[in-house]
Amino acid sequence: MRTFRTTGINAEAEPRMDARLRTHAAVSVPLGQAAYAAGGPVAPAGDPAAVHGMIRLVRQNLAAMPTPPVPRGFAALWTLPEGLLMTPLRRFLRSPTAVHSGLNDTSPATAAELERLTEQMGADAKSR
Repeated sequence: MRTFRTTGINAEAEPRMDARLRTHAAVSVPLGQAAYAAGGPVAPAGDPAAVHGMIRLVRQNLAAMPTPPVPRGFAALWTLPEGLLMTPLRRFLRSPTAVHSGLNDTSPATAAELERLTEQMGADAKSR
């Protein structure tokens, strides 16, 4: 941390890094799968059924986690009514952030990574 701060990078230690990485995977894998299948994040944004499917998968993944989501704000994906999540998620998928992120990567390596993460999350859920 000291090295980062010395170079001017405002960094904080995350004592719950395992939970943070699990939360990230729980949310990003369903989004990544839908975007990969559609050739990018913008197409699923226009398909309400795809967005509903993403939300359901995210909720399943969060429910299977051994700990609460980190950061805590991601618990809203679990608790808010699905209808309230539709508009912000669709807006995000159309945003420059999503378009210029890994969600726009259609390489075979992306497909393999998403498949492996899905396997790992499934195996982790079965072990409980």
